[in-house]
Parts: sequence; C-alpha cells; structure tokens
Amino acid sequence: MAGPIQLTETDFDQIKKNLISYLKSTDKFTDFDFEASNLSVILNLIAYQSQLNAYSANMIANESFLTTASIRNNVVSSARQIGYTPRSSRSSRSEITFEFDLASGLDLEEVYPGGLPASLQIAPGPVFQVYSEDKTYTFNTVDTFTSSIASDGRSVFLNSIIYEGLRIRQTFVNDESDYAQRFILENEKIDTSIIRIEVQEDPNIELNTFYSQAINLTTLNQNSRVYWVEEVEDNQYEITFGDGVFGKKLQNGSKIFVEYLISTGEEANGIQGTNNFTFTGRVEDSFGNFLNVQPTVTQVSMSSGGSGTEETRDIKFRAPKNYAAQNRCVTTDDYEAVIRSVYPAVDDIYVYGGETLPIPEFGRVYVAIKPKSGITLNTTTKQFIRQSIESYRVASIDIKFIDPEVLYLEVDSLIFYDDRQTNLDAAGIIGGARVGLQKYADSPGVARFGGIVRYSKIVGLIDDSNDAITRNVSAIRMRKNLTIVPNTLASYEVCFENALDVDYHNSVLSTTGFYIDGSEEVHYMENIPPSCQDDSPELISPVRLFYLDERNIKITVEEEIGTLNFSNGELLFGIDSPIRIMSTVLKDDLIMIRTIPFNNGQMIESRGSVYMEFDVATSEINAIVDGGN
Repeated sequence: MAGPIQLTETDFDQIKKNLISYLKSTDKFTDFDFEASNLSVILNLIAYQSQLNAYSANMIANESFLTTASIRNNVVSSARQIGYTPRSSRSSRSEITFEFDLASGLDLEEVYPGGLPASLQIAPGPVFQVYSEDKTYTFNTVDTFTSSIASDGRSVFLNSIIYEGLRIRQTFVNDESDYAQRFILENEKIDTSIIRIEVQEDPNIELNTFYSQAINLTTLNQNSRVYWVEEVEDNQYEITFGDGVFGKKLQNGSKIFVEYLISTGEEANGIQGTNNFTFTGRVEDSFGNFLNVQPTVTQVSMSSGGSGTEETRDIKFRAPKNYAAQNRCVTTDDYEAVIRSVYPAVDDIYVYGGETLPIPEFGRVYVAIKPKSGITLNTTTKQFIRQSIESYRVASIDIKFIDPEVLYLEVDSLIFYDDRQTNLDAAGIIGGARVGLQKYADSPGVARFGGIVRYSKIVGLIDDSNDAITRNVSAIRMRKNLTIVPNTLASYEVCFENALDVDYHNSVLSTTGFYIDGSEEVHYMENIPPSCQDDSPELISPVRLFYLDERNIKITVEEEIGTLNFSNGELLFGIDSPIRIMSTVLKDDLIMIRTIPFNNGQMIESRGSVYMEFDVATSEINAIVDGGN
C-alpha cells in the first residue's frame, strides 16, 4: 500500500523525488521509467506548481509581519498598524538675515510722496538661489515673511528660515460621490514636515482656511482643522482629513490647496557664506507695490538638516521603538526615537539623565547629537529640535543640548609587500589599504557614541587589502581637536577617556603649532617622560611649552605649563596660571592634540558623550617592497 506524500518540502528536486517515491510505492507504477517518459513532464509540472505554492505561502506569511517583511510597501503598511509614519525626505534649511535699504535703491520722494509704507512682505515661494561648488539650489519660504520699515527706509528680515527644494502646488476637489477618492501627492522626495494646506470649506465662498498636521489624537475634536499625511504605494503620499469625530469633516465640493517642496535631501547641506546666497524673490510693500530692490545678506547659517527618505531597514528598526515611546519622552530611548523622527539628519544620539552625573541634577535630560554633516549642531537647529519635541516631553523635565566630544583615531602604518605578486606600485597598495580602512571607519560599531576600535581588526584589514602584502607594522594614535579662545587668558582641559602609553624615554603627547602672547615663534607642547622609579597608581607627567629654533632644536619656554594623567588620558594646561594663546597655525583657532594609547590601542572605546571617529584621511600610511622576499 502506498505511503503518504511528504508535504513539507519546498525544493523542486525534492518535491519531484517525493512524488516519484509515492508513485513507485503503488502497485500500478512499479516498473515504470519516470526519467525517460512523458510522465516526467507531468511530474515536473506538479513539482513546479507545488514549489510555487510553497513560495507564495512563505512570502505571504513573511510579508504580513514587520520583522520579516522585505518589500517596502508591506513594511510601511505594517508600521502604519502601530502608528508609525516613515520619515519622508527632509529639505536642507538655513537661517538667514537680510536687509533692504529703500533709500539707496529707490527715489523715496518719487516712489512714496505720501510717506514710507509700514512694512515689506515676502510671499511663500522661491527667494534665494544658493550656490555650492558644483550646483545651484533653490531655497524657499514656506510662510509669509513680514518686516517693518524704519524711518530711514531700512527693513531687516531677521533670522528667517528658508528651505531647499522645488515648490509644487496641487489642487483637489472633495467629491463625496466618489467613494474611492484619494488625495495623492504624486511626487517622491516630498518633505512632509513643511506641507502647507488651505481649504476652501464652502465651495460658494472664496475664503481659505489653514489646516495643520495632526500630531496627537487626544487633543482633537470634531471642529479641529487638521490633516494626516501617510506614505502609500510607490513612495507617494496621501492626504486624509477628519471624519467629524476626530477632526473636521470636509464638505462636498470643498477645494483643497496643497503646497509642498520636493527636496534633494543631503545634497544641499553644508553651504555657507553670504556670497553664496542671491535673492530672487518678490518683495511687496504694505501699499501693494512690488519693488525691484536687492537686499544685502548680512548673516547666514550653514545649510543643514537635509536627508533622504527613511530606508526600509530603518523603518523596521525604529517603528517598534517609536511605538514603545507612545508619543511621549520619558526614557532615554523615547528621546532618541522622537528626536530622530523630528530631525532625521542625525548620525547618532546619546541621551542621559542629570541624575547620573557625579553631582546629580534631577529633572534634567542631556542630549548630545552628532549630525550627519559637521560635528555640532548650530543654535538654530537646536532651537528647532527643542520646539519640535516640546509637545512630547514631560512638563517638569528640562532638556539641555550639549555638543559631542569627538575622539579621533589615526593609524600610522608601514606596509611591506611583494612586488612580484602585483602590478601595483606603493601608491596603489596604500590606496587599497585606505579603502578597506574607510569601510571599517564607516561601520556602525565604530562611528558612533560608544564606538570601539580594535587594533587587531585594523592590522587584519590592512593585510587583507591586497594579496601581495606580506606584513604591516602599525600603531594607533588618539587625537582631540581643541578650539582655543584667541587672545584671552584661559585654562584648558582635554580628556581622551582612555589610558595612555607610559614611555619612560619619549613623549607620548604632541600638538600642532600655536602663537602665545609676547612671542612670534610657533610653540608646541609635549609631556616630560616620567621617571622609571615612579610606579604610583595614578601616573602624572608634567607638560612643557617649547618652540624650535633655526637649527630645529627645542627651546623650552616653560617646564610645567600643565599635566598629563596617563591613567585616564587627561591633559590640563593653563590651570594654575592661565595662558593667552593669540592664534593657531591651523585655521579656525584649532590645535590638534595627539597621544599614544596604552598597549598600542588593543581596544579603544568612546564613553558617554564622546563620539568615535576613525580618521583615515589624516592617517599616515606608507608602503615599501619587502626585502625579505
């Protein structure tokens, strides 16, 4: 009697073998040749159909859950069920101050014989052409700018926020007879955070009413003029309105006017300098006259905040965490989830409570943010984030933003290679090593708060970058970038947060050059090697100030300008007697301070608000032919 067919297989060949085994087990196909007969075609068809059914069932099951789905539409749909809206593209933004001088651009007596108007106004739309090194971007206002005019004809638009992107306007008419009607914004890369919607609620009265984006369902009633925006098929966005219970319901025939920006994401980040911003907008006075006057840009912040659409893998990671936050900031994870939602141009975030400090500060939360472009956030961006999370935080909790401290790591490597095994020269070997190291530097475990770099990993990556490499001699050094206060008596503290190598013969501290008060020489700092007899638990070495004379001989200016603690990597200078540094050799008042980690940096870790950055660009990598081969 025939046995049962195995139903758990999904492989084509195995399904066919199971079918053949079943047929052979019957008394009607005992001596049948299943490989060379027409029955083999039928078995192939059955096996193919079985495999297709198994694959379809497997895909349906996987795509029904957020953790296993891989198709974006399914991931977005699953995230929507727990109240998570994937982040759209974000337009780069800048804070700009510009001034119109009507007296220099117009004949005031001729244009305004009855007196100056009260104000100038700029309507939403393109206002500035912004130039980067290789491309031009359009920056817009999304709301009306208004500024009063002084008696001398000057009008200053102070700290105005402008956004990069292509401005689009769409109009819809609400039709209740169309049960399948949807309000779809048929463009990708829309910045949904700055959509502006006005509704002509009564089709017979030309009066537009502003609608705002709904955030918290509990604050809504039947008269709340709000809308929702959600990602739908093909990375497009759908606008929905209230149902008369949560939010005001639209009348039949209502006209909907939607204005939004299509962003280029990160492309427009990092532009600064008043010369790169050219006014192209239209300015109107309070009398209704459009003026042909060019303003003077007096101040502008570096453009930042631009980012692309949230990746599918990020949606799967963040949606459950956002759901756990429940639209409130209580735990540190809540703050991280909400901040990433309102400001996506974040590389990493570190949040901690004030109660964890050595001197506790209860009721305060500290937030350190490393943006994707640059090291720190400007004041405007910090204020924007603070205002954006205001509705999420617990009222009694104070939020304090701190700038991250960046711990840079560099590698000093000498690579030996066999020139008989490669057509590359030394430069090619070095280039391949840098590519491998840069991939490691960009990995999530390194470039982050709490990042870790291991010496063995670096040595292995260099060796594996080319088969011709026979060995490498490498060392790791740590670097902190110190921004000094020029021409000011000051004290400085630089913490590496890792133990330093104890060298009884050579200095483990080096700096780039700077100028001090009363001297034209370029000065440097280094530690004085400790005595071999000094075996105290907390080894501290004096730091001296010196310069190099014309014969490159070190001339000591001060034997003990500060101290270097080897156990925790803390450098103090100018503490007992403040030092006045006039300027630095490097631009932006910068001094690079380098040290050698303990045990050649077998494992270097960043702690707390210290951000790890493996700087491959400043690393010294050389290659020579291995003479032993």
